[in-house]
Amino acid sequence: MAASYRTLWISDVHLGYKASHATDLLNFLEEVQAEKIYLVGDVVDLARLKSRPCFPEAHLAVIAELVRLARRGTEVVYVPGNHDYEFRGMAGRDICGIPVALEATHETALGRKLLVMHGDVLDGQIRNGTSLERFGAAAYVMLMEANTIINRVRRSIGQDYFPMMAGIKRRLRGANAYIERFEEVATEHARQRGFDGVVCGHIHRPAIRMIDGCLYLNDGDWVEHRTALAESVDGTMQILNWDKDSVRVAAAGTGSDRRRGLGAVVYDRFYT
Repeated sequence: MAASYRTLWISDVHLGYKASHATDLLNFLEEVQAEKIYLVGDVVDLARLKSRPCFPEAHLAVIAELVRLARRGTEVVYVPGNHDYEFRGMAGRDICGIPVALEATHETALGRKLLVMHGDVLDGQIRNGTSLERFGAAAYVMLMEANTIINRVRRSIGQDYFPMMAGIKRRLRGANAYIERFEEVATEHARQRGFDGVVCGHIHRPAIRMIDGCLYLNDGDWVEHRTALAESVDGTMQILNWDKDSVRVAAAGTGSDRRRGLGAVVYDRFYT
């Protein structure tokens, strides 16, 4: 029996990029059920597709599964990001029955309003990148390529997946400072617009934090972390982590969370 949630948020899948864990996402989608799914940007990496076309069967299967879910009654909403920004031109229309929006408003089971946005509009570096920042982006791609190769070798010798890039970013002072600033700007942006919290993707760092009375949530990614954000029927907000090689049980999980591959970390309840 699949684990059931009121809402799921998924972003930064980067389909079309070989470092995407599309197969894991497909397995995850088969293990969970949700009344509503938000796709919070960078689902497809159009830039990578233009420079180095790569769209394996598993990547196509993820799209087919999302369309299938939408047609079978799951409400799926697509909020494009900076890597699939071309789809922003379709805001207000549907793609295979999935509505496209520049941003969305979500009301939780507890009646709180959350702003759902990819987050790149808050990041001046995306629009006004310096040569140093472009070098950083290129270095990131090279490291992700190395991460893919290293983990392919680890799998061949029976070792678990290791998120190398996540570890590197945690140790970089500049990266941590940027992430902290992003979180502050995102919550301030939501607060000024009258929201109780904000859900973002973009920075590949799953998180649930209360910042000056405003809830910051980030659903992570499917390149480094393999995570999604979930809202239970009682309003509990959780980060779900997919680990196909181990059984991970939620700190406050139910029996439905006790399944191979699906781990949930319960951070907080949004009662304030």
